[in-house]
Amino acid sequence: MNIFARLKFADIHSHQAIKEGFVSSIKQGRIAHAQMFIGREGNGALGLAVAYAQYASCLDRGEHDSCGICSSCIKYQNLVHPDLHFSFPIYGADVNCDEFINDFRTALLADPLLTINSWFTSLNAENKKPNIPIKECRNIIRKLALKPYESEFKVLIIWLPEYLGKEGNVLLKLLEEPPANTLFILVTENQESILSTIISRTQFTRIPSYSYEEINQYLVEKNFANIDLARNAALMAEGNLSKAIQLSSEIENPQFDDFRQWLLDCYQGNVSKIISDMDAYTDKGKEGLKLFLNYGVHLLRSSLLVRHRPENNKLTESELEFANKLSKFIHIGNISQIYDGFNKAIFEIDRNGSVKLILINLSLKLKNCLRMPEPYKTN
Repeated sequence: MNIFARLKFADIHSHQAIKEGFVSSIKQGRIAHAQMFIGREGNGALGLAVAYAQYASCLDRGEHDSCGICSSCIKYQNLVHPDLHFSFPIYGADVNCDEFINDFRTALLADPLLTINSWFTSLNAENKKPNIPIKECRNIIRKLALKPYESEFKVLIIWLPEYLGKEGNVLLKLLEEPPANTLFILVTENQESILSTIISRTQFTRIPSYSYEEINQYLVEKNFANIDLARNAALMAEGNLSKAIQLSSEIENPQFDDFRQWLLDCYQGNVSKIISDMDAYTDKGKEGLKLFLNYGVHLLRSSLLVRHRPENNKLTESELEFANKLSKFIHIGNISQIYDGFNKAIFEIDRNGSVKLILINLSLKLKNCLRMPEPYKTN
């Protein structure tokens, strides 16, 4: 993906208030020794953790960012600083992260929005079970027992500590009473799966998901997609910038015209037309058809909400016009059945069911749902 050449604050998209808070705390010497960055996948938290550590270790800190040119920054930008350590999900029991560190550096430098799926794909280990084993926990204790080599701080970034499991208990004493000038940064996407004894020993920073506007702007400015494709990808990404970038490469054309025509055919019960157009849908391929249906789910959701959010700017002018018309037929009485129909179709396509049969069944279900009267509303 190669999104950022480096990992300074300036290279991390948005999150300006959080960056300013990090800079202020470091300038004032208020650095908690154990911190946890909490948020959903694709929110840039791992990149922020590295940028935070780089700023804390920079030999010539700027007003808002690390200098990028001192000896510490140069090593940080290649993730090879002797006082920067990583722990992350790997596979196998009798292993530690040092055995995977070169692969991890390569993956993170190529994609600071690294996900667990893309990380394991890079290892050709998609079918392996991710974990942070007890051997890695003991390796952490060993490494952090040493004094910093060059910087003021020895930094350990634990990416996805939810994969520690009960083995994380081994680290409790270290987290509570760390060696001097040791900084822990835990980056999690699932706080509920982390041991409560670990959580209680950390200071939280919540990293929000990206807004639709932030994703849309990024995709266009970085030339990942044109305006219409960026809107489609941002709409479906639900705050996950990594997913949006992936979607922008997978969506070949804006989905609106095809979806609008298909929905009209469904409403009119024009089954013969749907069947005659079936080749056009099957030509999208399995992944393309899943994207098409996912786009439909989001457009239908927008149609349900458009009455309450007339200022909705997540849609193009054509989409918004259609959503306003469609809102007369989408209501609380049928939206659950429509969602269920789409999700079932996506599930069956993913399992190599007959595309023609799946789409015909979904088309007939949509015909019935769209003609369903809205339930009586009491005042």
